[in-house]
Parts: sequence; structure tokens; C-alpha cells
Amino acid sequence: TIMRSLQRSDLRLSLYWLKDPEINKFLTQNFENLTNEQESQWLEFIHSSNKDIVFAILTKKGKIYIGNCGLHEINWEDKTCEFGILIGNKLYWNKGYGSDAIKSAVSFAVNDLKLSKILLYVYEYNQRAIRVYDKCGFKIKKILKKEHVYNKKYWDTYLMEFLV
Repeated sequence: TIMRSLQRSDLRLSLYWLKDPEINKFLTQNFENLTNEQESQWLEFIHSSNKDIVFAILTKKGKIYIGNCGLHEINWEDKTCEFGILIGNKLYWNKGYGSDAIKSAVSFAVNDLKLSKILLYVYEYNQRAIRVYDKCGFKIKKILKKEHVYNKKYWDTYLMEFLV
């Protein structure tokens, strides 16, 4: 997996993925009404932020843009951040790209940014992601009971952490 800074040229595809109900159900925000302008403003915010870093995820060989991952709410004093990822191109689901991107982002956070704790939120129905996060060294820290509504049903939200 190759990671690079997210670029303006990535936004059209990124917006398409964020609005896809099959992907959106796993995200901690609902993006179904997100506009091109809002996505563009968000990218400007990210590029000027000293608390957020977002990467585009590309395949090694074809260098095909397949998703995004980011370190958010970086607290430089406490050495913590929140992690998020999405593999938007479903042809690349279950092929190890997410795991590779997670490991790369964690390595960057720990080795380059000198962070010591990475947090993430994941819904209980996203068992595939929970297994991948666990495999990459994240452990469940807390379960927020019936915190999330999806498909007219309440679901638990897991707070997971990676500790150095």
C-alpha cells in the first residue's frame, strides 16, 4: 500500500464513496448530503490544520486511489490522536489494503509524530474492521452501549486504542 497526502483531485471519488450507503453505514458521521463545496472546504481545513493529517491510500502496483485514512484531533501535549479509515473502492475490500494502511499510519504516528496513544471508534456490526484493528494492535478500551442507531436498531460503539 502506498500513502500520500490527500489532493483536490481525489475529492470527487472520495465524495462518491462517502455517500455510498454500503460505506456510509460504517462511518462515524453521515455524509449522504455532503456537497462538493463542503468537501473542498474540508480539504482546505485539513491542509491548514496542525491537528489533522489525511492520507490517500493507493495500491502498490497500479497506484490506484482506493481510500483515505487520517490522524485527527492530534493532541501534541498528550501525544494522542483519533484514527479513521475507509477503503472506498469495494474491489479492494478483504485484500489486506486496510491492514497495510493502518499499520503504515500507526507507524507514522508513533515513529514520526512521536504519539503514544491512538483511539478509534467502530460499530459492533463492523466485525470485519474490529478483527483488522485487533490484528493491527488495537484493543477494546470501552464499549458505549446502544450509542449508535442504524437500520432502526441500537448498536454498541467500541472505543479501541493502540498504546505504545
